[in-house]
Amino acid sequence: MTIARSRESWPEFFRRLIAAGCAALVLSLAVFAACPDLHHWLHGEKNSGGDDDDGCAVVLFAHGVTEAAVATVLVVVALRLLGKRLPMPAELLLQEPRFQLPPGCGPPLG
Repeated sequence: MTIARSRESWPEFFRRLIAAGCAALVLSLAVFAACPDLHHWLHGEKNSGGDDDDGCAVVLFAHGVTEAAVATVLVVVALRLLGKRLPMPAELLLQEPRFQLPPGCGPPLG
């Protein structure tokens, strides 16, 4: 039995497929980062409790990847030095706070 898909549903299908792949990637990185034996198995090494700072994606994920933030700062600084301006929005769309007081705090007793 074949499932016929219309042309309009293919972008939605691929979007869902990419989202599922990204979720699977994050889950697998978390599992490999949590279990050193699996991480060593991934590299094909014996369990040598040695250097964990090998620069692989598992180690970068476990320690928090900051290269994207550094790259963003460098691009903004480079644009500023070149005299180019980033486009500014026409208006700021700020969301109103949901609470006047933080949760768990009431008005002062008076």
